[in-house]
Amino acid sequence: MTFSKEKGLYRLKIDKEFKELIRPLFKNEYLQLESNLISDGCREPISVWNGFIIDGHNRYRICCEHSIPFAVEELSFSCREEVIAWICANQLGRRNLTEESRKFLIGKQYESEKILTRKRGMYQNANCNEDNQELPYEEYNPAEKPQVTDTKHKTAAKIATENHISHGTVEKYSLYARAIEAIEKKVPQMARKILSGRYKISHEGVLSLSKKSAEEIQELNQRLEQAQYPFAKYQATRQEIQGSPRAPKVSVNAKPSIKDMPKYDPDAEVTGLTLTIPSWSSSIDRIIHSDLDNISDSARKKLHKVLIDLQNTVSLMLSLIKEES
Repeated sequence: MTFSKEKGLYRLKIDKEFKELIRPLFKNEYLQLESNLISDGCREPISVWNGFIIDGHNRYRICCEHSIPFAVEELSFSCREEVIAWICANQLGRRNLTEESRKFLIGKQYESEKILTRKRGMYQNANCNEDNQELPYEEYNPAEKPQVTDTKHKTAAKIATENHISHGTVEKYSLYARAIEAIEKKVPQMARKILSGRYKISHEGVLSLSKKSAEEIQELNQRLEQAQYPFAKYQATRQEIQGSPRAPKVSVNAKPSIKDMPKYDPDAEVTGLTLTIPSWSSSIDRIIHSDLDNISDSARKKLHKVLIDLQNTVSLMLSLIKEES
């Protein structure tokens, strides 16, 4: 059930966990949103649950700073886990999510829906027990095969279908989400930089990092922050994380080993992307000159969606390049 309030200046509450599930805006995105709200007003209502914001934190902050009236949409949920699952699903529909944030949100949604399913099952069982407590006989039949409902598998399969991945990947992402939360409890800024894509750490690396002490994680955070390139690599500092001794210095006259890491090239990722994009253009060009009438509606819709996402990503990239130039 949804309850709406007319536009006004309302005092809403902010839940830390809810807010951290929502991707922070880049500076240019925040300034653009601020400009739009000042010129056009707040068109979309801010969604809340029991007075806590669950969607619209940035709009709320800007509207309060500039005294811009906004509408409030009160959504009804049975419990906190249902709210978290809704926020995750809602965020996964947004564009420009980092791969790290996407993995975390899928894993977090899965964990929340598992708890939600368990709670619902306990409630239903409690009602059944109340209804059957006066029965003068035992309902159990040993000849009957028990009907086992794999709710865990069904939950994973549902989320997998929604995100076009396998149910095994969903369960894998749940481990990732738990690891990120463990890191966040020890060194919050480290978790935020991983989810933003600032720190490039593999799935296994995140799981390993989550088991380290706060001091070890903080040391890695400082080392990565001092790195002089756009995206800090976990692999380059893995010896510090694993607590292994540093590699001995190689003498000037020693022959380079095949295991030696190449010197970091800050242009490498951009160069790789530059070489890849022409193949995309070639594939798109072939489809343009093919018989589009024979394409199914399903394939057409999927292509339309990914092209729109690509268009938005390219627009963001162009704006960032323009800002830096």
